[in-house]
Amino acid sequence: MQVIAAGLPRCATSSLQAALESPHLGYFPCMHMAHVMPSNERAEIVIEAMQESDKKKRQALLHRIFDGYKASADFPGFWFIEDLMDMYPDAKLILNQRKGGDESWLQSWNNSLAFFRTWTYLLLCLPVKNDRLHWHMHQIAKKQIGKRWHTKDLDGFYDAYQTFVLEEARKRNREVLTWTAEDGWEPLCKFLGKGVPKEEPFPWVNDAATMTLIKRILIARGVASWLAIFGSAYAAWTYGPVLVQNASHLAQHRLRHARQLL
Repeated sequence: MQVIAAGLPRCATSSLQAALESPHLGYFPCMHMAHVMPSNERAEIVIEAMQESDKKKRQALLHRIFDGYKASADFPGFWFIEDLMDMYPDAKLILNQRKGGDESWLQSWNNSLAFFRTWTYLLLCLPVKNDRLHWHMHQIAKKQIGKRWHTKDLDGFYDAYQTFVLEEARKRNREVLTWTAEDGWEPLCKFLGKGVPKEEPFPWVNDAATMTLIKRILIARGVASWLAIFGSAYAAWTYGPVLVQNASHLAQHRLRHARQLL
């Protein structure tokens, strides 16, 4: 891995991922939550790593997730940021931040990602394993945030996390670029030793719109799964006895016919 974007979700992580994966910078592929959730296997490894207290075992799990990727942004990278600093000591560190700081970040979180922590999400999407794993990740994170960053859940978490990343980098004598999407290409390219594009606009990915769409898709999928389950149960309850009776009559008829042949 050559670049670690340590910033929290809701800090232009998708825009930064797009920039890192662009032909101009060439850090493809870039690990992101979008690479985790389509895979139940990968999600299960992340959950196991989140609950593993032994550093050596945890990092062995993380190598299974991150090895082969040239960069990382968003979750799960930020959650394991100190591990990634140790696992990839030569990687460039970028702390992507949100303009407006803690208050702006928390508002953005509540308007987008907070839903995935709720029991409503779990109940709606319970039939789908991938969604159950997603909910479980959020529950583990909710339990661990206070212990790791000494905050009351997400209250003050943004600021505490920024301080934590910079301190962990300082301990390891690692240079860090603090960056916001409004900064665009120039500081990012200079930090990575790349030329600044003259005519290529910085990629802007509307995370809020994307999260709204994802939420609608997951809810629709969950509702459809429940309808299929209840529909199957209703069909079995309504038509099952008749089908069993008909099957029994058919079996008896064939048995009598076989006896006549004998």
